[in-house]
Amino acid sequence: MSRPPLSLAGRAAIVTGAGSGIGRALALEAAARGMAVACCDIGASGLAETREQLLEAGATVLARALDIGDEGALRLFAADIGRSLPPAALLFANAGILRKATILDMPLADWEKLFAVNVLGTIRTLQAFAPVLAPPAQIVVTGSTGSMAVHPGLGAYCATKHALWPVCETLRGEMDEAGRAIGVSLLMPGAVATHIFDHAAPGRAEPVDSIAPAEAARIAFEGALADRPLILTHPAFAERAQARFAQAVADLRQ
Repeated sequence: MSRPPLSLAGRAAIVTGAGSGIGRALALEAAARGMAVACCDIGASGLAETREQLLEAGATVLARALDIGDEGALRLFAADIGRSLPPAALLFANAGILRKATILDMPLADWEKLFAVNVLGTIRTLQAFAPVLAPPAQIVVTGSTGSMAVHPGLGAYCATKHALWPVCETLRGEMDEAGRAIGVSLLMPGAVATHIFDHAAPGRAEPVDSIAPAEAARIAFEGALADRPLILTHPAFAERAQARFAQAVADLRQ
């Protein structure tokens, strides 16, 4: 089915990982569009800063410090959103982490943490908050250009972001088959000026093609409103993906 157009003003947006970076920018973009905002993050101090900025922007805010690995906390927050805020139109499953090492050198604990947060945490987020959405609505999952490409030293991170592509594609089809007017998009940010590399590569210089989180959020909203299955912040990566997939098809046919 075709998802009807979204009307955002007077409705709510749910944002995970809202304590900084893209998540904070998504929350502020929602407020700028006249939405109430439910936001959460594992970091209480960063989340408090986001909350203050949202209140200054005149938004109605429900903020909760929680770990997306805690299913019970997610479901309690979802219930509070349903009771306290206007009908939710947008869910941004944005929380994620990055670790950097070669495949053979990365400690298994880091592998487990990456998959626990980036994949299973996203699934918990979807299962907890999707029932709160009031169709027509849109789900946007934050992947990465690492969802379609690989980068030296980031194989494990890219593996978790690759996993989100079939999750989003399948969920989009399942919503359609169920007749629910809820679209699903995978956001694929390229270089964005955030702190995601602080743990993995302290002091790393920003890439020359880096964009501001606010610009990434604007692109995400435009893609969500258009119900685009894939939302890419850096169009040049489309050519890189085309070359990679063309080579994969050629390899399959050998």
